[in-house]
Amino acid sequence: MRHNPSLNAFFNALIREWAIARYHEPAATADQGYFEIQGSNNTSLLVPCRFRARTGRHLLADPLLLDHQGEQQPVSFEKAVEWCLGLEPLRREAPDHALEALQQRVHASYENLAAAQEARNPDLEHLFRAPLSFIKAEQALFSGHSIHPCPKDRGNMDNRDARRYAPEYGSPFPLVWYSVDQEHLFRRDAEGVGSTHGADTLLETEPHADHLRARIPSGHCLLPCHPFQHRQWRASLELAPMRESGALRYLGEGAPQWYATSSLRAIYCESSPWMLKFSMSVWLTNSRRHLQPEEVVRGAEICRVLDSGPVREWLEHRPCFEVLREPIAAGIRGPEGQPLTETLVVWRDNPFHGRAAGNTEVLATLLQDDPRSGESRLSQRLWQAGLDSHGTHEWFRCYLDVAVAPLLEAQSRFGILFGAHQQNLVLGLDGIWPRKLFFRDCQGTAFTSLASQRLGEELGSLAEDSENLLPDELGIRLFCYYLFINATFNVIASLAAGQLTSESGLIRTLRDWLQARLDEQPPDDRAIRYLLESPEVHAKGNFLCTLRALNENTLSDVFSIYHPLDNPLYTEAECHV
Repeated sequence: MRHNPSLNAFFNALIREWAIARYHEPAATADQGYFEIQGSNNTSLLVPCRFRARTGRHLLADPLLLDHQGEQQPVSFEKAVEWCLGLEPLRREAPDHALEALQQRVHASYENLAAAQEARNPDLEHLFRAPLSFIKAEQALFSGHSIHPCPKDRGNMDNRDARRYAPEYGSPFPLVWYSVDQEHLFRRDAEGVGSTHGADTLLETEPHADHLRARIPSGHCLLPCHPFQHRQWRASLELAPMRESGALRYLGEGAPQWYATSSLRAIYCESSPWMLKFSMSVWLTNSRRHLQPEEVVRGAEICRVLDSGPVREWLEHRPCFEVLREPIAAGIRGPEGQPLTETLVVWRDNPFHGRAAGNTEVLATLLQDDPRSGESRLSQRLWQAGLDSHGTHEWFRCYLDVAVAPLLEAQSRFGILFGAHQQNLVLGLDGIWPRKLFFRDCQGTAFTSLASQRLGEELGSLAEDSENLLPDELGIRLFCYYLFINATFNVIASLAAGQLTSESGLIRTLRDWLQARLDEQPPDDRAIRYLLESPEVHAKGNFLCTLRALNENTLSDVFSIYHPLDNPLYTEAECHV
């Protein structure tokens, strides 16, 4: 049975966020149940369900059926989307123009995903069953977010740009090099990072470095630019005076040796000691992908925290956990001295060279569903290895020990909240077994009050500068969404939908694992208790955020787009023993 990733992403988001669907168990003569979305005039939409997940990501299927007074007719995905956007609960939430805009974004995403899937069709056997290197795993994620109404909409990025810059097409491209007068340069460095780090180190990987270096005027500093963003800089009214005065100069392009990772704006070159994360003037999923000044300083902040006495000592006993540091941020200052968001770039550690890049995969790719069958890459890899139900539970416990434990310890011991969603967790694998976790994206890192208590002087004023010292309850809920609902619950759903073992058994395994951590009496057990004892947990509302056309990165109240979910870990009898 073919799998429709657009259908799954859209309806999983809709069904999760809006109480408009009723599940019907399989009839005696059927092998699958279905969700019924009730409309007006005795009309409803039936969405077949091959696997219903208590952890929240169902395996849905064609054909969609429109039922009117008992008469059923197949309906296309696009027609079903149009019908859903006419539902009264959604119409109460947004005006007609917002609903029309969402429909256009869903259509664009559908077309983009279909094009990417067609381009990768010859590779599917390899992508879902063979070991992958770091960059091959990044490029294998062609379906995008698995619970989002329009996971592959790229806003103003056209098809030509997508084929050049989107990871799924695997095209190499160059850096564009500028020089900027030192008076207009914004730069933030971690302690101990010398002036020779950063752009100069990047330039050494260029075959024509001497030619580029010779073009740098006196008093100027190098600044790399993404080639897509280069066009935005040339059209920028804010940058025009600097271009005209010579304070900002275009030097030329480097060698086509850079590749997009799964996040598109973060790029990789195997010979470079750094990966780069750029502001890009393109709308993806829930935000315009501009780095914010308060975000980019977090890399230096995290370096300071990781080098503090208690955290450094803890990390020394965690050799299988590594935070990819982001010690440098740079950009261009505007006329008032403020960093211009469209010019910001962050330097990120790149440990993935040669053999170290082999068998290293972003979790989102492991959990991606095969369009040929709906089975995730993870479940196919474990089937290939011959794992039975017992072996699958062993793999899951290994995942918890390697990927979840250090992040939970960082929260419970030090008040450090790593934004650990699927695309920020990169697993180093020994065959199929998790052996090391690389966490990336310091912009998504925050702190609770425990960090102020435990790290005091080391934390200093940096948490306030970067606006990521969160109220405890909010911080814990956001942390649990990313690491558990977004990442770990999806691991459970992928394994159970692949029929490797039962979902309820994996939920019990997770619950027992969390209980064992609680028994260790960590300094802050609120995240663990929230997961074990709350009837509801909170998930990000990707559908609502898209419907309202909200920019997630600039929301004053980020929790306003979250919604409650039934907590599969909660068992009332256990909580009242």
